[in-house]
Amino acid sequence: MSVFFYLGSIVLANILVHSFGLLTILGLTFPAGAIAIGLTFSARDFVQQRYGKFGCWGWMLIASVITFAFNQQLALASVSAFFIAEFSDWIIYTRTSGGIQKRLLYSNLVSIPLDSVVFVLLAFGPVWPAMIGQTVIKMLSSLLVLPLFKNGRIRSVNSVFSAADLP
Repeated sequence: MSVFFYLGSIVLANILVHSFGLLTILGLTFPAGAIAIGLTFSARDFVQQRYGKFGCWGWMLIASVITFAFNQQLALASVSAFFIAEFSDWIIYTRTSGGIQKRLLYSNLVSIPLDSVVFVLLAFGPVWPAMIGQTVIKMLSSLLVLPLFKNGRIRSVNSVFSAADLP
């Protein structure tokens, strides 16, 4: 399930950026795929949790290949940002001790801004408001996965929406 979540968030992000480019909503400028790509960072951590610290690299390679199905400039920007950010996310997540929530937070705090700067710079040029906006949107969307945790472990999507888990 985590692999489909991971790959799906990458595909969705690329489709949104290709279709809509930069958006400005409530004074915040960001690439249209920022919300979906924010999910990718946390989803990658789930993939590593499931497939191990080196096993997740195969899925990251598949995700990179998927990005080439889109416009060439976006593909170059996406893959460049992807490798820089994913590598930093992987290193920090792997070397940080503690529970998955702590490791996820620390790895995202570094990798998300790196991804934002590299992607926006290569896809749209030095548009600083978009770099800042994308970082904010991706940080917020990366936190959307927190309900998937129970007792420090990833739980199934069915249990996330189960009436028995509601307070």
